[in-house]
Amino acid sequence: MPGLNLTKAEAVERAATVANVSYRVDLDFTATADTFRSDTVVEFDAVDGASTFIEAAGARIDLIELNGEALDPVLHAEGRIVLAPLRARNTLRVAGDFAYRNDGQGIHRFVDPADGEVYLYSQFAANDARAAFACFDQPDLKAPFTFTVTVPDHWVVVSNSPTPEPEPLDGLATVADADHGTARWSFGPTAPIPTYGAAVVAGPYAFHEGLLHSAKGDVPARVYGRRELEEHFDAERVLADTQAGLDLYERVFRTDYPYEKYDQIYVPQYNLGAMENIGCVTISEDRLLFRGRASAANLEFRTVVVLHELAHMWFGNLVTMRWWDDLWLNESFAEFIGTWAAAEVSEWTDAWVTFAADRKSVAYVQDQLPTTHAIVTEVPDTEATVSAFDMITYAKGASALKQLAEQVGEAVFFRGVASYLKRYRHGNATLAEFLAEVEQAADRPLDAWARVWLETPGVTTLRAIVTEDDAGRISRLAIAEDVPAEHPVGRPHRVRVAGYLLGEEGLHRSWSVDVGLDGELTEVGAAVGLAAPDLLLVNDQDLTYAKLHLDDRSLETLRDGIRAIDEPMVQATVLDALWHMVRDGSLPAQVYVDAVLTLLPRLRNSATAESHVRLTVFALTRYVAPELTLPLTEAAAERMWAALAGAAPGGDPQLQLLKAYAWFATTPDQGERLRALVDGSAELEGLPLDSDLRWDLVAGMAASGAATLEQVDVYAARDVTSAGQRRAAGARAAIASPDAKRAAWDALAHPATGPATNAVQFELAAGLARAVDPRLLVPLLDDLLAGLRGYYDANAGFVGARVVKAVLPTALTGRVDGIAERLETWLTANADAPSVLRKAVIEALDHVRRAAVAQAVSRSAR
Repeated sequence: MPGLNLTKAEAVERAATVANVSYRVDLDFTATADTFRSDTVVEFDAVDGASTFIEAAGARIDLIELNGEALDPVLHAEGRIVLAPLRARNTLRVAGDFAYRNDGQGIHRFVDPADGEVYLYSQFAANDARAAFACFDQPDLKAPFTFTVTVPDHWVVVSNSPTPEPEPLDGLATVADADHGTARWSFGPTAPIPTYGAAVVAGPYAFHEGLLHSAKGDVPARVYGRRELEEHFDAERVLADTQAGLDLYERVFRTDYPYEKYDQIYVPQYNLGAMENIGCVTISEDRLLFRGRASAANLEFRTVVVLHELAHMWFGNLVTMRWWDDLWLNESFAEFIGTWAAAEVSEWTDAWVTFAADRKSVAYVQDQLPTTHAIVTEVPDTEATVSAFDMITYAKGASALKQLAEQVGEAVFFRGVASYLKRYRHGNATLAEFLAEVEQAADRPLDAWARVWLETPGVTTLRAIVTEDDAGRISRLAIAEDVPAEHPVGRPHRVRVAGYLLGEEGLHRSWSVDVGLDGELTEVGAAVGLAAPDLLLVNDQDLTYAKLHLDDRSLETLRDGIRAIDEPMVQATVLDALWHMVRDGSLPAQVYVDAVLTLLPRLRNSATAESHVRLTVFALTRYVAPELTLPLTEAAAERMWAALAGAAPGGDPQLQLLKAYAWFATTPDQGERLRALVDGSAELEGLPLDSDLRWDLVAGMAASGAATLEQVDVYAARDVTSAGQRRAAGARAAIASPDAKRAAWDALAHPATGPATNAVQFELAAGLARAVDPRLLVPLLDDLLAGLRGYYDANAGFVGARVVKAVLPTALTGRVDGIAERLETWLTANADAPSVLRKAVIEALDHVRRAAVAQAVSRSAR
């Protein structure tokens, strides 16, 4: 929107004009309307006589006073208030009515369908603090915040500062709940923090009290969430993970925890996994609060998220990026440290296996798209930050930092980090300033490393060239690094090359050699004379960021011997290599599918199972020849059902296999097995159904043709919680009929009463895209493409981007002629569309072209 899209140039100019900012923000959440009252006093230094602007978005401003003089509120236009003339020291007051949001940004307002209670939370990243109060909404104008919040008196309020006792108020004429009075919560000032890290959470939240032990003394800590979910907070485990991370971080960062308290709040309808608001971390209730039994993958993910957000208290909050160009540094560092910490101090000692099997593999996909970017990339404006939140920023960046730690040594790396945190404490910094501290600690230049790892996009592929002599010994081993033609730059890699032999006791590592790769071809002389392996991994233990293409002998070994692999990282590495060979058109998709189905009951890492079940769905619907999709999917479901019968009761593999079967159920008969479990006429020993798992099975029934709209409505009536209503929307959209798919698209693109909440939209999009037979989506194709821009215009940002990516018709490749041409036509006709929307369509076009190649390879292998 004009005026709302702050450019980097504008931010630089404003930072040169404004300094020493502080905020006093008074928020009143007691009114019954769709708005709340916001009254803000901003004090700041400025260049005498200069002019600038301050943001205030989604609001009806009725008071603007600059240095005691009233300004015309009409000057508030397009989200900006012009401030002129400025003095050396200024006081600005801006008051008005700001709108609640239901898209997970600004002040998000959630009404609990079970009891009508209202829950609020803020989400200000990247630049939506302006949707709650007037502010200079950019990361390098850090400031102390003093919040005062008025609410119904049965609510609690949480912010960045320690939580005060509320002050009861009398005499307010209009309150949100006639049965309650009102109360004011007055928070003390914060340390200097960026606007996007400020936070206010308010509502009848319950909490579990805790205490963290810091080197500086005890730190109050609570775990909050909605009252109806209090029994599921798992606060003891969350706080234990937090304490373990705190001990580790204070030691390696050589800096005490920098704030006065640490709260973590489960919030509903959240767009992200979590957000590192200073001392007030918000966590997705939908993704990370478990109403029933969680898989090990889910529990591990929550631990890593807890450690990730805690790391941000130092890296991102104590020292903040200057502009969104360095978002990667915040997120890559937290991604790396969170995973590293999980492996070091939590029960999830194989956290790097999970990282390799999931987020890093997604980064490989992202990095091959035409929209790929360097880890360090120019972010020209705040609109572009939506696209910057991707797995290149997170997982590829984390992989690069892991390589940096390998290059200079872990102890040296953390010495540089500690120096960086000390030098820029409570300030802002850039990549160059971070690298300078690591360079000094390492006593070596890092500019060449940064150029190829951080400033060059694209993922390289490693493959082995191996020959053996008559005695079965290696006579030559070389590692080739194939670079993408669009970005022909190689990278130095530190890898471990390992040879595995297949014997009666399984597949075991016979030898390994540590190698430094640098160039198109690296000879591995240390391997000459070693036993020629049945399986050769040139990135054993996943030490670097690069795809693998396996040699012919390794592929032949895996055809019959993959079930002999027992080590978690080897399982993950092999499956990931096969997956990317399929995507690259080097392996028939059905070979990968068979490998996953064979290894699935034996996978040792829960996240590896979860990731490759999801990828197998993609392989069957996009990469297998279309005429093979239904028979292969039906056969896959039968293999999973058979494996489920043999799974140990109560174990994580049993849970993963049941959820996988629900995804792969193809025929109504297969769906009826799920119905029997849901309705209680059948059961699995050791695996009682909870509400979350029941909805997994109902969605499987719907997608397989075993559940009608009326039947889904019956299940929905039994679960009137917000989670139940959300999951029901997804199950309805998954029903295997063209009418259900059209109804889902209409609910997204042509809503009768305004856009649905972000959480419901996500479920609708996922259910719409879920089709055992993608031909169900054919009748929707024209309307979907015609309505795409209108939908995004009404839902711009995180919600719109996520939904568009889900519903774009890539699964129709090979089923409808001219899918690629239609997408090309759309791009030509919508050259002026928002960049985030065009990016999604450009990526979909690439997925279509890649799928066409993979389908041809699949068909030729029949």
